[in-house]
Amino acid sequence: MQILRPLSLILSGLVLTLAMACSGGSGTPTASSPTAATGLAYVDPTGTGWRLMKDASSTPNRLVLNLVGPSGIKTRGVGFNLAAPATVKFGAFTNGLPINDLNVFELRRTGSIDPHEPVAMTGGVKPGNILSVGIYQKDRDQSAKDAGAALCQIALSLDTTKAPDAGTLLALSLLKAKAIPEDIGRETDDLWTLDQKMRMTDLTIAVGTLRAQ
Repeated sequence: MQILRPLSLILSGLVLTLAMACSGGSGTPTASSPTAATGLAYVDPTGTGWRLMKDASSTPNRLVLNLVGPSGIKTRGVGFNLAAPATVKFGAFTNGLPINDLNVFELRRTGSIDPHEPVAMTGGVKPGNILSVGIYQKDRDQSAKDAGAALCQIALSLDTTKAPDAGTLLALSLLKAKAIPEDIGRETDDLWTLDQKMRMTDLTIAVGTLRAQ
């Protein structure tokens, strides 16, 4: 004699079978563990003003950023302070500084052939992981330069001993930036006129999006 199973038991079995099939045969889903980042990724800011742009020489292990200004604006130098989180390190170039010259400004005296003459470029990392750099025209008789070119470089890398999860947004904050205006160092200015002009121009430098990857 055939015994008929209640419909409710049959339906319960089907539901259980479907649930196990959808979960790959296991009733307990497992969450994937976050992956520690090993490098940096950067997306350039938009616009045509002052901005930090990714250089073609960049790699995930060493991000190189060029300072580029607005085309048609002339200047005799620029400096800025940039703050980064503790997971980011500012790198040095072959000159030993955290800033690299891109041969736009004349950093030596006119006609100088002294290989030991200090150049008008400086930089360092201050407490709070703040990069402070500057690059300037040395002589007043040199012409001001168009800011629309890549003027100088800085370099960043991920501190792998403090690596965050891949995909983490890393904030770069431009604290202060100034430029020397075109007419501040004209050779024809007398000392009184030059003194009245000794006011650097405040700048706003756009910074792109930095992520750990």
